[in-house]
Amino acid sequence: MADSTIKVPDTTRDHLASLARERGTTIGALVTELAATQLTAAQAREKVAESRRIMRERMHSTLTDEEFDATPNALDKVYEIAAANARKALGDTAA
Repeated sequence: MADSTIKVPDTTRDHLASLARERGTTIGALVTELAATQLTAAQAREKVAESRRIMRERMHSTLTDEEFDATPNALDKVYEIAAANARKALGDTAA
């Protein structure tokens, strides 16, 4: 893998160097980790679309994209409901 140079202010470089030293790694590894864990806007849109598709398919949801967009944290709420239903079902079968 070829290395590249990224220009940042000296204060940023020094801060990254301190972080890397504390973590026993390199600035390059820190930047690589950051890039691996952060989604681009396009990747985030793809993830949202895929999550909605799966939810509609597996949970037979009829929510539209507009309804999802109008409801803050709609997917989180759906997952909470699904988890509660799963816990209830497991409790019911254990009895």
